[in-house]
Amino acid sequence: MVKLANDITYRRMKQTMAKLGSMTESDYTYFMRVVFGHSTPSPVDLSSIGTIEFIDPTLNDSQREAIRFALAAKEIALIHGPPGTGKTYTLIELILQFLRQNLRILVCGPSNVSVDNIVERLAPHKVPLVRIGHPARLLSTVLDHSLEVLIQTSDAAAIVKDIRKEIEVKQASIRKTRSGRERREIYRDLKELRKEFRERESKCVGNLVTDCKVVLATLHGAGGHQLRNQKFDVVIIDEASQALEAQCWVPLLSASKAILAGDHLQLPPTVKSATLKFSGAVGNGKSPDDEQSVLRMDKDNNVGQHKAKGGTLEMTLFDRLLSLHGPAIKRMLTTQYRMHEKIMQFPSQELYESKLIAADAVKLRLLKDLPYEVEETDDTREPLVFYDTQGGDFPEKVEEPAVMPKQKQISLFAESKSNDMEAYLVARHVENLIGAGVKPEDVAVVTPYNAQLALLSSMLKDKYPGLELESVDGFQGREKEAVIVSLVRSNPEHEVGFLAEKRRLNVAMTRPKRHLCICGDSETIRGGNQFLRRWMDFLEENADLRYPDAGEYMQS
Repeated sequence: MVKLANDITYRRMKQTMAKLGSMTESDYTYFMRVVFGHSTPSPVDLSSIGTIEFIDPTLNDSQREAIRFALAAKEIALIHGPPGTGKTYTLIELILQFLRQNLRILVCGPSNVSVDNIVERLAPHKVPLVRIGHPARLLSTVLDHSLEVLIQTSDAAAIVKDIRKEIEVKQASIRKTRSGRERREIYRDLKELRKEFRERESKCVGNLVTDCKVVLATLHGAGGHQLRNQKFDVVIIDEASQALEAQCWVPLLSASKAILAGDHLQLPPTVKSATLKFSGAVGNGKSPDDEQSVLRMDKDNNVGQHKAKGGTLEMTLFDRLLSLHGPAIKRMLTTQYRMHEKIMQFPSQELYESKLIAADAVKLRLLKDLPYEVEETDDTREPLVFYDTQGGDFPEKVEEPAVMPKQKQISLFAESKSNDMEAYLVARHVENLIGAGVKPEDVAVVTPYNAQLALLSSMLKDKYPGLELESVDGFQGREKEAVIVSLVRSNPEHEVGFLAEKRRLNVAMTRPKRHLCICGDSETIRGGNQFLRRWMDFLEENADLRYPDAGEYMQS
């Protein structure tokens, strides 16, 4: 592990890893043995949970199947939620079903936003819940459920306030007292009062948290003093495929059952030292050396218990459990409620075994059908547009002409690239969409390269303040009605850099609801790998294919 800017996060991960490292195999619970690959998960008997009355009647079959599986699993269950498949709705129903069984649940995520999102959806169900975390970092909509606010409004808070007031009175009296003996007595009283204050506040926090059936915190927040000695029947980790495994162990250290939800086919957590190895207690499991192995472990029913002695920090617990135990421990959500079916088609075929289905409400919707006035144009009636800049007239700009080592070319932190001509092309398409009536707030421009992002921002941000411009990595988890993707790379060597990472492209192509526009050089891109070749073939067959005139953009 590399020390993070947030010292508390780093310290809690390190402390947790130290505890795991100090354990012997005889100390492991059966849950730990399963997670480490020393034992296989207990067989899942769906009949053991009986007939379920679902609270949300709109849940689809794959969501219901995932919930049944998670309820029946003894140690571990993975819920695979591809883009737009209603993973959060599924987790809310699952939490409510666990509450019906009178179980106590700890819900965690890698970020405050991921946790607050669940609090917002869970709060209307009037369940006894508490959100652990500093109020300054929480969404305003969930503050009423924060531990600090609940403490202030609890019955025990009055007693704590009385002691605090007595402390303030004693402190004020010190300044008026000249006698050394009297001062010493006041200091002695203050010491006792402060001790009593800490004890009562701790008891108040403990009672309040204990009385809540659902406790929510970030992964590192679960290691705070508020949850010390608290017991939970189930730990749920949302966005588990975006969390470091060391983070996940903070709430899992005393767990007996865990549900991990996420999508391992989107981007993993960003690790600057991607080759950094970790070993020890959590070092079992096969590390996916490339994207193909990520896909293989998702499909291989005979994965077995791999005994490789380490992996990269980029390998998440979700990945490792899948590699250890295979898809038998996973259920995938298959109906997506975001994308037009033509936008969905390629990622479904290539990454999700052609299992994704577009819900009826979204499969044919276009920009021209937005619930406000939008003119029908060649752009607003098309769900998928590809501007193919092949031919060398839209060259990328390389910051440093010197030849870089190959391993640096594929690094997320390599020298950033830009493409002036492609930026003009993107700007023109944005203007066309907004000119047809599409609101800037409904449009996003994304690109894998920070230099291109800076260039596009300088061209568009002042003109369209509502327009969102973001890197592909920064846009994960987001969605817009229309998304324009600038691929940037265009060179005679057919070098594609980290466009070769299919999980990054999966994020880019699954953000839009009604309109996806790709701008790129098919000759360069198709030379990257087989996945990129198949994507270019798909776009040429299925997209509204356009060949822009470089001369026109040079004039502008």
